[in-house]
Amino acid sequence: MPELSAVESSIKHCIEKSGFPEKTVRLPFKSIYESCKNNNVALKEVLTNLIQHKIIGTVKGDFIEFRSSNNLKEKLNTPNRKSNPSKTTIPNMEDLNEKAQSCISKLTPDQIKELQNTVSNMSEEERDNILKNFSQQFFKNKP
Repeated sequence: MPELSAVESSIKHCIEKSGFPEKTVRLPFKSIYESCKNNNVALKEVLTNLIQHKIIGTVKGDFIEFRSSNNLKEKLNTPNRKSNPSKTTIPNMEDLNEKAQSCISKLTPDQIKELQNTVSNMSEEERDNILKNFSQQFFKNKP
């Protein structure tokens, strides 16, 4: 396994302090980007190198979310996946509700409050788009 760069070591140290790999940890995008810039390394390269250490980094708005690749494999291997053969974009609401509850149960109270605030400030069209994206991601439906 290759050595970690200064930026990668710093990220690993920060996320481990916050409970990684048992928890998914979010760090501010801007701070990581600035650190990469100051060390003359591309953010994409840093995230790619971290994958080799079983750390998956995903840019989510103003944050980069880090999760263990082991946790990702466990989620993908859950036997609860149901395929929906219909061509509709949104699967049956019972399956969707079950998947949403599963995801929400893993959030901290602060994350839930942030999610509620975000959703309450969305337009109807934005909410519909989220449902479509959610169903495509978790149920592999293509419009």
